[in-house]
Amino acid sequence: MSLPEPILGEISAFTIATPDLQQSLAFYNLLGFKETMRADWPFPWIQISDGTVLIMLRLDTESYIALTYYAARVDEVATGLRNKGIVFVQEPKPTDKIKRYLLQSPDGLLVSLVGMVPGFVKPAGLPMLRMDPKDYHQPSTYHNKVCGMFGEYAHPVKDIKSSIAFWELLGFHGVSEYAQPYPWAIMTDGLSVIGLHEAAHFQHPAITYFAADMQAKISALRLAGLTTYTEQGPGNIAISTPENQHIFLYQLGGDAQPPAAEEAAPTQAEIATERLLLRALNPEIMDWVFSALQDDEIMAFLGLTALEELAKEKQQHKLGLSSYRSTFLVFLIVLQDSGKIIGKAGYHTWHVQHARAEIGYHIEEQERRKGYMREALEAIIDYGFVHMELNRIEALIGTANEPSLKLVRGFGFTEEGTLREHYCKAGCIEDSVCFSLLRREYTPAHRRLSAI
Repeated sequence: MSLPEPILGEISAFTIATPDLQQSLAFYNLLGFKETMRADWPFPWIQISDGTVLIMLRLDTESYIALTYYAARVDEVATGLRNKGIVFVQEPKPTDKIKRYLLQSPDGLLVSLVGMVPGFVKPAGLPMLRMDPKDYHQPSTYHNKVCGMFGEYAHPVKDIKSSIAFWELLGFHGVSEYAQPYPWAIMTDGLSVIGLHEAAHFQHPAITYFAADMQAKISALRLAGLTTYTEQGPGNIAISTPENQHIFLYQLGGDAQPPAAEEAAPTQAEIATERLLLRALNPEIMDWVFSALQDDEIMAFLGLTALEELAKEKQQHKLGLSSYRSTFLVFLIVLQDSGKIIGKAGYHTWHVQHARAEIGYHIEEQERRKGYMREALEAIIDYGFVHMELNRIEALIGTANEPSLKLVRGFGFTEEGTLREHYCKAGCIEDSVCFSLLRREYTPAHRRLSAI
């Protein structure tokens, strides 16, 4: 299909106003977006992308979303639109260093034209319209492994014919037009894709994604902590963002229905602390992760950054970390303000029958000495005694690991002795110091604080 050349600019993005940049950044991180740029001039903003879609988050208390074009010759673009009868609702002042024109569709959708900003780059990923149709049912080809293929910016309209005429003035061409189940059309200018929907149930514009495995993606998002959505049938949800905007995730039609194993994900416990979210991983969840998700999705879900880490996780799962004698319950350590996974902590040898478990933990080197592990373990130890009904928590620590020795002693663990030549690390056999904490010895976090 031959697509038109855009006349509005060289780069397009969605500009979204938010009262809390970091909260919005963490939310879009969950959806597969990553920060690409940020600045505080002419107002605080963060640019994010999923490889296909570009979003400009700008600090503002007023709810706002606009389809934005960045143009090297923005004044010429504006003049060309005026000559077609387009009226701008806002124009730049002579003193403005970055020129910005704002216009509005007949149905209220905002379109802004902005002078090109140094450093801005068009994402390399392809929207669904530019993809090879045979790749629609191949999730491994999707740039956004979390949400799928960007399909359209869905826009509710009152009259499809007048809306089509307006967008044609902006350089958009019709891709398809239908009368059933209601009048709707898809249009593009070669850069952006607009969906015009003359339907009463469409109330808000929405960034829309499609995927052949959308049910599995939605299940993974639930496990990752997404709660602000409404169901719209099997494999379809409408997400409400922190800025009161909307994102649709839709199951692609046809033969690509996900298998039964992907239709439902197990419930994932979550603990919130002052700065952290602790997301539980148990045998049921890990079985689902390795059976329902693809490699890229597994890496995102577990916070892995290298293929070697993925191979290790797969091998451990294949060999089995759970048996009739013992099981495990560990937690991903997630920063609340960014959504970044920085480590794991929990119980990797849990003897349920004997009400005892061994605790273990690890945190990325650059996140150490910030109090994160103490904050996480405080909640996890409480969880062990209260919800797992443990009577004894054990810790086995290398004799030279001073930070870890100090950490468990700070929680009141008792040193029981040394296990000689107990643990192999990097090919070397080391001694381990054995610690334990009993339920009757443990003072819960809230009581410790009140006693200080």
